[in-house]
Amino acid sequence: MATKKYCLPKKSGKNFCDELWRMLVKLEYDNQCPICKSLGIPTDDTILNAHHLISRRVFKYRWDVGNGILICPKHHEFDLHLSAHTAPWGFEDWMKANLPEKYDLWVKNRQDIQTEENDAYEEIYYNLENQYKEKTGNFYMIKRINMYILSKDKVKIVLDRQMNDTSVAELANRYGVPESTMKKFLAL
Repeated sequence: MATKKYCLPKKSGKNFCDELWRMLVKLEYDNQCPICKSLGIPTDDTILNAHHLISRRVFKYRWDVGNGILICPKHHEFDLHLSAHTAPWGFEDWMKANLPEKYDLWVKNRQDIQTEENDAYEEIYYNLENQYKEKTGNFYMIKRINMYILSKDKVKIVLDRQMNDTSVAELANRYGVPESTMKKFLAL
């Protein structure tokens, strides 16, 4: 289980949560549009879109994987008869017929539109990270976040290492990262 160590900065925290949410939605749909069965190309992350059923501006549902569906660009924006944005009535009919449980949840919650922002990105991120680990057996971005956090304190860490002769193990423990991550960060 991921352990909470840091407070993610607002902009980066939101971006980390968005990226991980997209990955979880892609996993839920096996990287395939459920409407036309078109597949995402593994080398191109942009082919399929993770769409929020309830607007992403509603922070209560923004990172709820149940509020997402993976759809191809055609069914996301361009189809005149069945598109989440261009033809929402057709999209809603399709959802009702093909994903009734998700449709019911969507209809039940879409009027709950409190838009106040939740700044608890750390908690949201680690919740998503643990969901990802449950599905795949691996964490998704822990290493990337660790490097980001360490880079913000780079001068302090390097000085501590040089001036106080602090060991790599001590620094890793202090910053809550694996020793191997700290060695890589310090390029040892």
